[in-house]
Amino acid sequence: MKKMKTLACLALVVVMALTLFVACSTPAATESTAPSASAEASQEASASASAEPSKEAGTTASNVTWPSKEDLFVGYSQADLASTWRTVESDDMQAVADERGYKIAITNAEGDTERQISDVESLLAQGCNVMVITAIDADAIQPALDACKEKGVPVIMKSRGSNGTPGEDYATFIASDFVWEGEQAGNWIANACKEKGIDPVKVVEIQGIIGGTDVRDRGQGFANAAETAGNFEVVAQQSANFSRPEAQEVVQNILQSSGGDIDAIYCQNDEMALGASLALQAAGKKVGEDVFLVGVDGMKEALDAIKNGTLSATVTCNPRFASTLFDTIEKAMNGEQIDTFIPVEDKVIDKTNVDEYYEYGF
Repeated sequence: MKKMKTLACLALVVVMALTLFVACSTPAATESTAPSASAEASQEASASASAEPSKEAGTTASNVTWPSKEDLFVGYSQADLASTWRTVESDDMQAVADERGYKIAITNAEGDTERQISDVESLLAQGCNVMVITAIDADAIQPALDACKEKGVPVIMKSRGSNGTPGEDYATFIASDFVWEGEQAGNWIANACKEKGIDPVKVVEIQGIIGGTDVRDRGQGFANAAETAGNFEVVAQQSANFSRPEAQEVVQNILQSSGGDIDAIYCQNDEMALGASLALQAAGKKVGEDVFLVGVDGMKEALDAIKNGTLSATVTCNPRFASTLFDTIEKAMNGEQIDTFIPVEDKVIDKTNVDEYYEYGF
């Protein structure tokens, strides 16, 4: 009888051990590494599974943790403050953070990628628990994203993105649709030239800082429009680094080398378009008569140039969307699913509607 009791105890121990092994080998149901592309399928399930905890800290697919509203400390790594656009963007971030009572620290990398990575590391060391980055270079920013991921800090790309994986390297990218902007600029030129019977259309494209997603995508959008038009001949394609003085010099050189045989110029921002306008004026070329000139951004100065006839059109790229960004952070902190790309609404402005949208400028 004693032997039978011993065997029974041994059997019970084996069963308990097997049960424990199976339980430890089964992954937790609440963990997920699926990208946020499956948002619609997972949103309802995640909301009902942990509704109360998610109000304090939501998580993304990369297992980073969103803080509570009370603890939110945003770090913003700005690429540079070399243009009016960037200055307005940073000021808008500070203003909205102050308005909502959130702590924020803002850095300026001054166009230096290594410094930007160092800025992000410094912001992490200060205790920032949500990182917002306007990347100088879409590839070179990766070490900064890795540093955030290592600390479990969610990243939002703002106005200039990353070539990393959405939902893994960063939670979302909030920006204007740069491809759309390039397409609209190209379409405007195509339509204007068609009305004047210009065929083929000899165009010049002045690019921004090479390596940025805005430059890449605005270029792709313009190429899409050129393909649709079917009669664009690219006379020159050159970077002026989003700089007005550089653009003036670049366009002067192109006008000289081409003998001035140009129908349209597309500049990837208004600063460069205003520089190109100065070059055209110096060469005795009239915008709208001799050459069409289109920019991107929607600066007040550009809208004034449209009014006085020294710029044909601009496609807006609104720098004031910090409210959208903080709305997105608040949704994530509440455990709501956020899209991996959130577009900012923009417009095409020319002489037909510049008065209507003048207050839209910055």
